[in-house]
Amino acid sequence: MEEIFAVLARCPLFSGLDEEVLKELLPRLRPIRRRWGRGETLLHPGEPAPGVGVVLSGGVRIVREDFWGNRSLLAAVEPGDLFAEAFACAGVPLTVRVEGAQDGEGVFFPPEHLMDPPPGGGELPGRLLGLMARKNLMLNRKIGHLSQRTTRAKVLSYLSHQAEAAGSSSFTIPLDRQELADYLSVDRSALSAQLGRLRREGVLDFSRSRFTLLQKPE
Repeated sequence: MEEIFAVLARCPLFSGLDEEVLKELLPRLRPIRRRWGRGETLLHPGEPAPGVGVVLSGGVRIVREDFWGNRSLLAAVEPGDLFAEAFACAGVPLTVRVEGAQDGEGVFFPPEHLMDPPPGGGELPGRLLGLMARKNLMLNRKIGHLSQRTTRAKVLSYLSHQAEAAGSSSFTIPLDRQELADYLSVDRSALSAQLGRLRREGVLDFSRSRFTLLQKPE
């Protein structure tokens, strides 16, 4: 258990808690540890979430698939971030697939222990509610990107937000090309073609996941 304290101390759900309090609290929350491989499905649509997930190492992707297998990337989750929290707390089956982005490890906390925590964890219900509210805002932001009518407009909407979040015209996005295409629900070749066109127009420049916005698009 010792090796996970450093990661959990950075997790928004636990950050700021005294180290000794966290060490006493953690076993009482009945965490369930889980390892996964790259590309492995941790959680399948239709099954219950075992708890509120926290990535300890590696990362996971939250993916929604339609009847024909078309994928839409909802989120890329990194160490210290939560996942499956809404399904776990609501007690409803998953409607998404959770798969490993890299080899990694995580922990699941049964929601009843977070919502009615043992002594020392009185802040946890409020923190969990706040984190779910912020996740809802992120999903609303994605809807804003997807509501754009063209691939070009979707790309520019997403990159504009990333620049605003970074506070700089140069920034690194957390997605590779296929993940970005899945996130924006566009074909990868169409995405690559549009990025190349925007570069030729002098709107932006990029190298892998590093982007720089150069001028306002016409």
